[in-house]
Amino acid sequence: MTRNYVPTKKLIGLDLNSELKAFDSAARSKRAEAIAVADYRSERGEVVAALVAAAATAANDEVSLGYAERMRACADRQNFYYGEDFLDSSTGELFSGFNNLFGCGLKLCQSCMARSAARNRRIALRVLEHTELLNKEHYCFITGGYIVEQEQHRFVTLTMPKISKSLKVSSKIQKRSWDLLRKLKFTKTYLPGIIKTAEFTVRIDRTYHNHLHLLAISYFIPESLIKEAWTSCVKTAFAEFGVDFEAAQANVNLKLVYDLQGAVKEVCKYITKSDSWEKIPAEHLLEITRIKRWDRMFEISGRFRQTLAKLKIQDAAAADALSSFLDKKSTFTDGVARELNYFNTDGITDGELSSDLGCSEEIPAKPDEILKKPKRESWRDIIERDGLEKYKEIFYRQVEYAQKIRKLRLILKFPTASFSDLDGRPWDLAEIEQFAQQLAARGVDVLPA
Repeated sequence: MTRNYVPTKKLIGLDLNSELKAFDSAARSKRAEAIAVADYRSERGEVVAALVAAAATAANDEVSLGYAERMRACADRQNFYYGEDFLDSSTGELFSGFNNLFGCGLKLCQSCMARSAARNRRIALRVLEHTELLNKEHYCFITGGYIVEQEQHRFVTLTMPKISKSLKVSSKIQKRSWDLLRKLKFTKTYLPGIIKTAEFTVRIDRTYHNHLHLLAISYFIPESLIKEAWTSCVKTAFAEFGVDFEAAQANVNLKLVYDLQGAVKEVCKYITKSDSWEKIPAEHLLEITRIKRWDRMFEISGRFRQTLAKLKIQDAAAADALSSFLDKKSTFTDGVARELNYFNTDGITDGELSSDLGCSEEIPAKPDEILKKPKRESWRDIIERDGLEKYKEIFYRQVEYAQKIRKLRLILKFPTASFSDLDGRPWDLAEIEQFAQQLAARGVDVLPA
């Protein structure tokens, strides 16, 4: 029996051509928006790199000039790519996006810090999703006795008083203040789970407005009590650094969270506004470029940390179940050969050069003898030993290599996607395939993560 097709009301009079045009227009709009953001990050990176280079040239500081060179390579417009039809394996949906091929991982880099913030948001949202709010007995400051109360999410901002010191010194004072506060029994009791980020802005008088954002599990706490505890910790830190505490108190802002995703975006936003680096004095800027290891800007503690540990164990078990057949010694991660010593050129990760492992294959003389990996050489060490010009020769070879690896891994990981540069020129797939064949000839497997 044949049934005649009767169109529904939604399809009657539908102009498919206009629908396709609208879809194409939306896709073009998304592309234009993504490229505008990429162009902005590229421009800001080049501006800050130029500021660092000018300050470093005046001070004859080759290491800071190397810092600027790394930022410039990361901010180069040709280092960005745009892709469409990425497949999200968890939802089955297609999406588009852009990113860098090579990432310098430096704190002054707009692109790398934006990528770091996005990563922090994903971690924070996942931890919040898997951490249950409890009904627990605790001391109530209103009734003066013990009550059972439901935990809630609260957003806390801890502000430092004005400090007429460099950003490096003011940040260290802030970190010391936080270390004192988080160790208090009061904090552990009434803020049992904390996601913390550090942020600063530059005032008109070129001093720094340092503050911390906390997204915390808590009960009701009078703001005055947190303010009293925070002020006490800040005063102690000021005294330890020999700085006079001239303010009446250190400010605290406390409010309930009704929009969890919005709160996460606020907490994991950025360490500073993009134009703040232009307002910093040249000597302070150079001081920042010389910092080899920054204090933790994003921190998870308490019950949130326990949740994160459980999730990591679950993820590791799932990864082992899915990839136990992989030869992990011949796998690239994020465009960096972290576990390989097939090549003389080093990968680049987190602002440092990942050196050849160079582990000895000799069997230890004693069973309990441990073979220690040699300390990896940083890009700063190379500049100090060989000079800037020699380092630049090595560095740009490494950048080219990292970009090729990144392209290959993206194609392997997202076979449905199409890639181009920001001007719309598609990638040269023949060149990438030739590079893959060269790796295969060397016995190197490049597998998607």
